[in-house]
Amino acid sequence: METMRPFQNFPSSLKKNIRYVLTDIDDTLTLHGLLPAAALAAMERLRDAGVAVIPITGRPAGWCDHIARMWPVAAVVGENGAFYYRYDRELRKMERRYFKTAEQRKADRSRPNASNSCASSIVRP
Repeated sequence: METMRPFQNFPSSLKKNIRYVLTDIDDTLTLHGLLPAAALAAMERLRDAGVAVIPITGRPAGWCDHIARMWPVAAVVGENGAFYYRYDRELRKMERRYFKTAEQRKADRSRPNASNSCASSIVRP
């Protein structure tokens, strides 16, 4: 079984083909719950190089809304895949897409003791 190798060993000729970086947030981008300036700067450099950074997290919608608006990311996937948010900075408008339909999410909220997660359905634009 092959082990992970340092990214610096990745062939330079292939690095130009990277279009997306998908990453966890907690203890991957953050350190002891804080986002270090170096991580923020790295995301800015990737964005400026044309690489879309997309954090994927278990965090709820409120956190993800903030991340999509305030961090230099192309989008954020929240609640472990239940939805994604993408903020259009030019239009100043949030795009929200959910795994469950609006009807399913409404039914979930009205059930006692039901999880408020958006997961477990099919994608509906």
